[in-house]
Amino acid sequence: MYIVIIGCGRLGSGLAMELSNDGHDVVIVDKYGENLERLGSGFNGIRLKGVEIDNDTLMEAGIEKADIFLAMTPADNINIMASQIAKNIFKVPTVIARIFDPSREFIYRKLGLQTISPTELGINIIKNKIIDKNSIDTLLILNDDVSIEAIIINKLKFNNVLEIEDKFNCRICAVSRNGEFIIPNKNELLKKGDKIICSISKENKEKLVKTIMKGSLI
Repeated sequence: MYIVIIGCGRLGSGLAMELSNDGHDVVIVDKYGENLERLGSGFNGIRLKGVEIDNDTLMEAGIEKADIFLAMTPADNINIMASQIAKNIFKVPTVIARIFDPSREFIYRKLGLQTISPTELGINIIKNKIIDKNSIDTLLILNDDVSIEAIIINKLKFNNVLEIEDKFNCRICAVSRNGEFIIPNKNELLKKGDKIICSISKENKEKLVKTIMKGSLI
């Protein structure tokens, strides 16, 4: 895929390196040359110094042929403007914007932008580790209500994936067992100690956690 990233901070540069190493065509844009230097000589993509919301800069980056646009600067206003340009003017199929200030998430939502908030994600991960003693991890916050969670089965109350999905209106996309990941079918038998990766609402997450971690059947 052809991927354009704006913002070469720790998050943007890390994404650029990972995606480039995976074989994607990556162009990363930042107005500060010293930020681009953090990628080092091992980066196989293209580095472009320029203003991240400038149309000419974005066109030089090849935004018109981009499959994915990632707005990863530490400035919410720049991320919002650049994402709107990518989505509405250049019709990039997938646009994801970083939220630096979680309190401004409603602006992104009103504009129909996909978002990621490292701050909110970090808060949730640390909170879960404190409360649930490492038995649950928030992997991704999709919106105000739905997230992707990794939850360890401490109490085996259900036989298979389908029973959990039906009971808690969630979707299990993977099961981690003995250090290996399994893409399960609906009849996949579950074992104590399995970690399920699922998308689930806040309300159903609380019910699921109580059932498979603490053993109080709801």
